[in-house]
Amino acid sequence: LLEDFHTKHIYEALNHMRYVLKATTKGQASRRLGDWLTRYQFHDCGVVAKIAKTVVLRKEAMIDTIQSHLSNGIMEGTNNKIKLIKRRGFGYRNDAHLFLRLQLETGH
Repeated sequence: LLEDFHTKHIYEALNHMRYVLKATTKGQASRRLGDWLTRYQFHDCGVVAKIAKTVVLRKEAMIDTIQSHLSNGIMEGTNNKIKLIKRRGFGYRNDAHLFLRLQLETGH
């Protein structure tokens, strides 16, 4: 971190974003995200500024996501498992065999 300017600032922005994501209320999330944007939107490091520009476009969605305690982690894990099964199978003779394999491995 002491040697590379870009890596240092990306790391700082990431740690500051982790602080933003720990907000518990919508007001707190909005305030923390606003502070983050104020600090990094016009940053000298182009990568950080580009990330901040993307965050500006999705600010309301991010605030709602921070406030919500719901996660799509289980669905993402199941989708990943399905992709791995398809990749390992190198193609199935018919769809019924694929679906049987999916039921066997995912338990659904």
